Amino acid sequence: MLSRLRPLTDVSPAAWIEEGTGDFDSGVHALLPGGFEAYARLPHPVESADGRPLRWSEVAERSGRAVGSRTRFTDIAGPEDGEPWAGSFPAELLPVLCEILAAHTTTPRQCYFGLWDGWGWLDADGPKVHLPGRDYVLFEGPLDAATEMGDRGEGYFFPQSPNLFWPADRAWCVATDVDLDATYVGGSARLVEDLTGGSRLEALPAELSDPLG
Repeated sequence: MLSRLRPLTDVSPAAWIEEGTGDFDSGVHALLPGGFEAYARLPHPVESADGRPLRWSEVAERSGRAVGSRTRFTDIAGPEDGEPWAGSFPAELLPVLCEILAAHTTTPRQCYFGLWDGWGWLDADGPKVHLPGRDYVLFEGPLDAATEMGDRGEGYFFPQSPNLFWPADRAWCVATDVDLDATYVGGSARLVEDLTGGSRLEALPAELSDPLG
């Protein structure tokens, strides 16, 4: 089902994340371990009335407001705006994110991927990775296999981005909580510069203490 991703019964590769995250109410720290040089927030686009993905900055510009690392979508949205997709990084942007991440690890062929154990289509038997309020099934595979995760069957595939993933060298970590409309990344200052300074993704510098939701 997940051709290049191997489910793991040994979840010890995630021990450093279990030990490094904060309490449930500690903001970004509840999703990502401390100790990284920098952090970034990647808001998920919202679909426009004509089906085009809109960045939060576009929605904010229309309403005369600005987007920051702590901005909620309701702070900038008008009555005509829908809601950003929560719980999964957009499938069309995930290859772009993985390409940027690949340039900032020495082990792109060996990465770990956590999927929330509450997805109904997922076989969630076996050992779990435990973080505040969430449990994850763990897989191993190359970084670009992140795009292969999802609900797959004969004649259909509904993509789901990893809810948590990182490389074997622990150069960075990415978290997409099932209830949130933004993805968070911890890594080197250079990685965060590449994420926030380019035009291919919408990303903002964030702090480990930033509140969620």
